[in-house]
Amino acid sequence: MSQHTPKSTAGNEMPTYWDDQQVDHFITSEAHTKKKTPEQFKETHVDIDRIYADNLTPLGVSGKFVTQEDVLNAITASSLDDPNRIFILRGEPGSGKSQLCEWTKYQINGYGEDDEGIEDRVALHVSRSQTRMDQILDILTEPLDVNTDVRNIDDLDPDDAAAAIVEYLRGIWSTEHLSDEEIQELTEARGDKSDLRKIFGKNIQEYQEAIESRDGNPEFNLLTRADYRDLRLQLTFGNKLTENKDVLYSVLKNEAHEYLSRNLVGDFKELLQEYSQRYQDQGIRPTLICEDLTTFSVLKEQLLDHIFELSSSSYDIILGWTIGWEQDNINDALTRQNAAEYMEGRSQGKLTMSDEDTHEAYFLDDDASVALARSYLDAIKQNSGAESAPGDVEEAFDELYPFNERFIHVAYRQLNDGGSNRKTPRLLLLRVVKHCLKSSLPPYEAMKSNSFVDTPTFEIDMKYDQIYQDVSRWYGVPVDDGIGVRVRILETFDIDLPDSDKAPVKGDYVVFERGRGSAVIEKIKNPPTPEHDVDEDEETEEDETENTEADETEEDEDDEVEIVDEPELTDEQRESQQKFQEFQNWVTNGEEYPSSDTLHDGAVATLERWHEPTRLSNPHASTRSAGSIYYARGDSIPVSIQGDQQRQASIDIELECESDYADLYTSMLEYGLFDVFDPQTTDFDQLRAWADTNVAQFKREMREEVEDCLPSELNIEKTLVLAQFFLINAARGAEIDDDGIPADLVLEEYDSNQPYGKPVSEHFDRGSAFGQAFSDLTMSSSDISDLIEGFFLLKSNVVDYERLSEARREVADDLQAHVDAALMIDTADLADAYRVGTTRNNANTKLSSLLDRISDYAAELDRLTAEENAAHIQEALEPVERWYDSSHTVNDLAEWFETLENCRGTFDGKDKKIYEKARNLLHIESDESPENINLTSFRDDVQRFQNMEDTTGVTLVARLHDFARSQHEQDAWEIYEAFDSLIDNLQEEEHATGANLEHRVKQLSEYSDYEQKRQKILSVTEGL
Repeated sequence: MSQHTPKSTAGNEMPTYWDDQQVDHFITSEAHTKKKTPEQFKETHVDIDRIYADNLTPLGVSGKFVTQEDVLNAITASSLDDPNRIFILRGEPGSGKSQLCEWTKYQINGYGEDDEGIEDRVALHVSRSQTRMDQILDILTEPLDVNTDVRNIDDLDPDDAAAAIVEYLRGIWSTEHLSDEEIQELTEARGDKSDLRKIFGKNIQEYQEAIESRDGNPEFNLLTRADYRDLRLQLTFGNKLTENKDVLYSVLKNEAHEYLSRNLVGDFKELLQEYSQRYQDQGIRPTLICEDLTTFSVLKEQLLDHIFELSSSSYDIILGWTIGWEQDNINDALTRQNAAEYMEGRSQGKLTMSDEDTHEAYFLDDDASVALARSYLDAIKQNSGAESAPGDVEEAFDELYPFNERFIHVAYRQLNDGGSNRKTPRLLLLRVVKHCLKSSLPPYEAMKSNSFVDTPTFEIDMKYDQIYQDVSRWYGVPVDDGIGVRVRILETFDIDLPDSDKAPVKGDYVVFERGRGSAVIEKIKNPPTPEHDVDEDEETEEDETENTEADETEEDEDDEVEIVDEPELTDEQRESQQKFQEFQNWVTNGEEYPSSDTLHDGAVATLERWHEPTRLSNPHASTRSAGSIYYARGDSIPVSIQGDQQRQASIDIELECESDYADLYTSMLEYGLFDVFDPQTTDFDQLRAWADTNVAQFKREMREEVEDCLPSELNIEKTLVLAQFFLINAARGAEIDDDGIPADLVLEEYDSNQPYGKPVSEHFDRGSAFGQAFSDLTMSSSDISDLIEGFFLLKSNVVDYERLSEARREVADDLQAHVDAALMIDTADLADAYRVGTTRNNANTKLSSLLDRISDYAAELDRLTAEENAAHIQEALEPVERWYDSSHTVNDLAEWFETLENCRGTFDGKDKKIYEKARNLLHIESDESPENINLTSFRDDVQRFQNMEDTTGVTLVARLHDFARSQHEQDAWEIYEAFDSLIDNLQEEEHATGANLEHRVKQLSEYSDYEQKRQKILSVTEGL
């Protein structure tokens, strides 16, 4: 056994046992070709035994599959003089319509002298390639020996023909649908794209060019729907043409077609009737086989009109078209609504060759595809002048050299016609058989450049060299121990056999170990379900016995290989297999990955199994219900797939296209396919390690993006502590003391309801700049509170003091620096994907909006001054500063107030309420002592409010609370205000002595005693 690197035949010519000319001769795009003899057609024909019949009236069949023989029997069940009998035949291009039509022709007409077909019948087969008028008429009349005088569209001068048609319409044509004036306007020369002469000439020329280039089977229309739209936009009666477009378009187009056809072939309907009568006179029943209706170009409207007037003649008619053609064209062709229903109702059969959903030919299963390939290979080799392949080579390749049955099965299943899943005989022959036979490379290499066939799955372990991967994916068959490739196949392609310890030879096969791909295919057939793993010690004696017997059996059968017969995959399983193949092509070769959503879903499930990948919060927290920052772009985790789902965001988790990651990604893919991780094969440790690494990196990138919009003094945690401090400062006037910011303050719930009111919201108008910023910040208080919990709690009611202490300490050490830093928050480049919430689904608040509110509040807070924003405090201080002295007692105040009122005398009640309240507060007319007059604490308050110069915004907010609290708790404010008011009023009163009140107060003996004492104290304190 060879021990060196295996040779590859890539770039080397493979042994060929056929001529390229014969490949071109037999494999064409048409079943009907003059080059292929009837005998050669017979050699290559494969029975078409699955045709779906919506109805086949002569056999009484409805909604069932029928065979080609059934169709032939139904067609030939007619009598000589029966009226027209129509059989509609539909199918995808290349699905076998032409083959069935050609086979029907040969069954009726015979293959030659030794086979004369069916007596008294003749098949008139107009193939797709026979588009000229003379060809069509020659086919219709060949058995009649009739001379035809026919002109062809491709012989016309487009401009002359167009002008003649328009002149006919202008001068002779009349219709109930249009007035003479409207016809004149319709046909006048306008010289632009709405001129019928230009329209008809253009369409004739385009058809001639398409026929000359043999570009498919072109549809002929003198007037297209687009032309009709351009036309009606230029006419004064355009609204009429629009409202009745379905009728008027068909009327105009069909009239032009009929005039043109009369000038080419005469009255086609009369000719069909004449030919029918001639056949009938000769005792022959004609079968008109029109495999593609568009072949009749300008004649198709008259053909349809004639044959569906069933009594007009006596033909059996096969009327074929491509699935979908009738949706846009059949109503126009018959000039009536619901034409398809009308046709089906008057037909003897409606037959379909291919599945309208999967686009696959019904009859071409695995066996039929092999039979088809075999028939063409045999015909090509038998008609070639090349030597025959050695018998053992043909045997090794299942008599299909250079393919084998497995190759044809796989290739047919992998057909991909320009992105569609269309699978037809024509595609198999042209895109697989011919492609490989015409290539000098061996098929497994030639298929690498075949864009019409998807690359199949690697089923052997990826540890094997690439050459074995390539060969086994096409020629390998499933065997008990793995995937087997015949030894003779490797030798034929001059490929060294692998080392026996890696891939032993058993019988005629080299057996490779199955790889992960093979396991996935098995799971596609039998999807995994979650179940517990069986421990080693749970294995029973019976299991051990079975294992021992199995091992012994394997040893006994070392030299034998049993091929496993695999069941056909369902459509759903094929779709899953296709997704896996696309994954393999991507991960190994970097090819396009159309079904990458499957891998994406598996990657997301892997990440979410152990993490909330887009959730940024305390990494050590165990709770998932606290507020967090989420990256919530779209409906899913931002996972991108290299080369396919490229990055749509600045950050994501990328799956790199590397074969080294194949095993890892395969587990994810399996989840995407089956919606479950297979507990028997999934390496959860590997998945967990990948998830941990990528989630950690993603969250680092999240933090970096968020903190890029914060100044260097701030991070997320410090910003949250600062925002919370703003709220509690505004709620109850909290300040930073010598102990810094208490932990309880950070975790405190925002509540602005205080016994003394809401000084901030009551003082600042909501329409003001500060009032608006404050209102916005309080609207975000719940988001801030949720984020505080998410970043500073380990679990419910358990604080992460280490993380919290660091943020509290740094903010408290220099509060103003952090307030200034908050002014510089810039969220212009922060993605809208960053949201705040307790779950990803309810994360509705934009993080940028929250940060903007924090920044706006800091800016307005920094603009506050005592002069502008605490004027009410200074106003309240004025009467206190005028009359207050720290030596005052409550009794002093009561005596003085009573004396002042006595001095005041009887007045008109001016300011009586404030005086009455002061009398009540001082209990002047009561024996009780005042309760809420604490002049000691009042003194402290007064001193606090007198020293508000250079106050920061935070301190000013705290003073607003202190003042509101002091006014709420201290009656002295109202007493001194009453003093001031009373004195002011008394001063305004002039007495007979001419002395004002202040002078008279100072004359009182009580005041004199007081003044003497005060002066004594002052003299003492001045000496200190």
